[in-house]
Amino acid sequence: MPAARHYHGMKTEPYHISVFVPVDRLLPGFMRVFDPDGVRVLYDLPCRTKADGADAAEHDNPHRDPTRPYGDTPTGLYRPTWISRYIARHRTFGHHAILLEGQTGDALKAAQNGRTGLAIHGGRGDDKLMATYGCIRMFDRDIAMLAEEVGQAAVVVEVIESGPWPPIFAKGE
Repeated sequence: MPAARHYHGMKTEPYHISVFVPVDRLLPGFMRVFDPDGVRVLYDLPCRTKADGADAAEHDNPHRDPTRPYGDTPTGLYRPTWISRYIARHRTFGHHAILLEGQTGDALKAAQNGRTGLAIHGGRGDDKLMATYGCIRMFDRDIAMLAEEVGQAAVVVEVIESGPWPPIFAKGE
């Protein structure tokens, strides 16, 4: 990660959330969060990026194509549009959700195809990462940590497909 740029003592770089997903979306992925200085502040948080196959098939997307509604989470860059905190538990998101807008790659293509409502969220407790409608699902405890860490700061989210699973990183990465 490059060092953050500063403008009159204020950081202008956003937090960077990297979501690593396997080619086989039946497997879980994981997330790493870097602060504006490029320091890893949260890491290897498990997440799920697989869409529910029955819902996808019911909505004419039997192969869970990420660029179509009800598909797996599309890869690419996202810009969060809203960070929500629900006092009463939301039936789908739990207590926290970060709503996303696709900017590049399949994320942008999906947005151009009319796909909306993608988010990073919890909503099913801390025991099992269930499939979604194509969002990034985290354990409730982890999305709470993420929401606390980033607050209302600028954030960039990047969903990256990783070949070998688990991914192999260079030493120190």
